[in-house]
Amino acid sequence: MPVLKKEIELDDGSKVWVRQASGLEKIKIESIQAKAVRQCRDFGPPSDWTVEQNEEFLTIIESLGGSLENQMTEWIPNCILEEDFDINKLTSTEMRTILGFVRGDDPEGAIPLDSSPE
Repeated sequence: MPVLKKEIELDDGSKVWVRQASGLEKIKIESIQAKAVRQCRDFGPPSDWTVEQNEEFLTIIESLGGSLENQMTEWIPNCILEEDFDINKLTSTEMRTILGFVRGDDPEGAIPLDSSPE
């Protein structure tokens, strides 16, 4: 699956090009998530987890270093495609929107990063 890029509109109406995180960039957090799932395997299928079990899972992820904050600081700076863009000016809402695309939650409207013919 290709790494996609997308122009995301910010709260002030300006736009910024971002790309999805590559597999190599995502491997650390995905490994943390896999460890957390293994620690929670006694809970049964994740779709059947209670609120308390979901909270315990998230606590495990955070303790292993895979929190939402870690995902943002690991991926967003590397995935903004504009050289002169000041990441520190992003609002928390904008960061969550960008993170959703960067980690692959929202590929809608995206185009391949390398759309040249092979």
